[in-house]
Amino acid sequence: MKQHFREIVAFLSLLISLALFTSTYAFGADVSAGQKLFEAKCTQCHGKDAKGNVKMAKVLKVDAANVNLTEGEAVTTKAEDLASIVTKGKNKMPSFKAKLTAEQIQQLVTYVKGLQGAK
Repeated sequence: MKQHFREIVAFLSLLISLALFTSTYAFGADVSAGQKLFEAKCTQCHGKDAKGNVKMAKVLKVDAANVNLTEGEAVTTKAEDLASIVTKGKNKMPSFKAKLTAEQIQQLVTYVKGLQGAK
């Protein structure tokens, strides 16, 4: 009987640990999802570090500062305005309305704002 009780307690402890691990992982899911989306959709122009791809800026014939999301106007842009730019596009930046869900766009914005705050 005591052995059975110990097995149940061990099993419950394992379940609780698994639940805590899962909830901790899920808490960072927005950043991780945003990072994955950024790497898949944005790095070609904005670079992996969001500081801009100078070669792409030349190809697009835009000022390199316009593709740098870690300085200047990009940093002072409000999250909702950044989400609007990603959704609708702006100047040479294409619209992602048909390519990303509203939730994905928010994940991207959260990630970019995190990069800006880490500066």
